[in-house]
Amino acid sequence: MIVTDKDLELAAKLGRFVRRFPPEWQVYQDWLRAILSSRAELQERYSVGLARLIFRWRLVYFGLYVSGIIARNRVVQVLRTGFGMLEKGDNTPALEQGEITPQALSINRTSFILKRMATLLAMAELTLCGLAAITGVMLAFYYQPTAAGAYASLQTIAHQVANGDLILSLHNIAGNGLIVLALVQIVVMFLGRQFMLSWLTAWISGICLTLAAIGLSWTAIILNWDQVGFWRFKIELNIIETLPAGSWLSNVLAGGSAINTVTLQHMYALHSYVLAIAALLLSSIHLVALIFQDSERLKSLT
Repeated sequence: MIVTDKDLELAAKLGRFVRRFPPEWQVYQDWLRAILSSRAELQERYSVGLARLIFRWRLVYFGLYVSGIIARNRVVQVLRTGFGMLEKGDNTPALEQGEITPQALSINRTSFILKRMATLLAMAELTLCGLAAITGVMLAFYYQPTAAGAYASLQTIAHQVANGDLILSLHNIAGNGLIVLALVQIVVMFLGRQFMLSWLTAWISGICLTLAAIGLSWTAIILNWDQVGFWRFKIELNIIETLPAGSWLSNVLAGGSAINTVTLQHMYALHSYVLAIAALLLSSIHLVALIFQDSERLKSLT
């Protein structure tokens, strides 16, 4: 026999797994039967080792494919439930006249997961803000915000200062990670209907935190003082000039019509003081507002 007891055991496990999901089992049970019935054909066409390998590969592929379909269906179901909450309102009762329905339980469970996920993301954002602030202070000991010293000071940090390259990398990762988490946070809060009046502080602070994180990334463009950052900043200043009052705003940001040491100092001040402090305050307010509102919600349920 080309199929060993292990192969049959694997096929039986796959069958038991898929049977737990009736819709998927109805669609794919014929596929599994076809794989099992192909043993004789494989034995006739291929050698024993190759036939066993092909049979096992078909079983593994079947398991991976059906698992992917099951996971996709479950994600679609959760998203549909989330959007159903948006249509029905945040106060959809789970209990109505002493009656518990599976749909109500599913909606409440999804709402709880989304709100708890928002709180965890807020904690991660505050952690990233703290990491970016600490590493930024370390970098500030050596960084020189001048046209003559900016690039050289960063090279010194990366290659001569002990663990300087690690600190610089952590600073960049924390900044980029903050943007990603802040954007994901907005989506999660929207699905959880945390833009309602009772969640207004958390919602507004989350949006402002996202804008502050994007601003931190934008003001850091020119701080490296390399060719890519210089020309990218120049192009974006030209775009700003096309806006209403854009010429005035461009002159304020650049410190004049040219990009020079004054521009670096303006961007460094915005990056290191204004936006950095704002991001720390906003992330703290955001987390506290989420925890407070979540605790108030739990009290109202008890």
